[in-house]
Amino acid sequence: MSKRAKRQSALGRQKAVDWGKRRIYLIVCEGETEKRYFDTMRGHPDIQIHAVHVRQAKHPQRERVIRTAQEAERSNYAEIWAVFDTDGEDVAVLCEKARQDGIRTAASTPTFEAWLLLHLTDQRAALMSGAKAEKALKALLPNWGKGRTRFEDFADGLQDALERAERLPPGTDPSTGVHRLVRAILRG
Repeated sequence: MSKRAKRQSALGRQKAVDWGKRRIYLIVCEGETEKRYFDTMRGHPDIQIHAVHVRQAKHPQRERVIRTAQEAERSNYAEIWAVFDTDGEDVAVLCEKARQDGIRTAASTPTFEAWLLLHLTDQRAALMSGAKAEKALKALLPNWGKGRTRFEDFADGLQDALERAERLPPGTDPSTGVHRLVRAILRG
């Protein structure tokens, strides 16, 4: 199967389907941690999440996440989101370009683990790097590992995470836009 055929099948390029009341969210994820979180999220019966992990040899791959989201068959989805790490970089221009193309973004500084930390603690001190965010998360949840991320492990702190994320200034360390995506999913 060609790369293009694989990408098309991964994004669900098929004839548009009448899902009735169902709202389907395409979430294009930079990393496996994000994909596992959303894959294991249990939501409203009328909500379906289709999470896709963009694979590439090196990080960061923000641009590739946006490109993959732009290539999706939009008629199949209620909303298309790009979830990626800023790794401390200014991503305002990239997010604005995506928004102009109808793609919503949920960037986390420095990494998605900042969002996970907010489920467990009111993290306001700078994390500085993904490695430090992972270390802080592991200290609070010793059994956590990137490859074992499950929404169920964080579900009890979801409301706290939503409120804490809203209080953090966008683009600072730490910060995240994942709360906007989760609120959209919960609203359905």
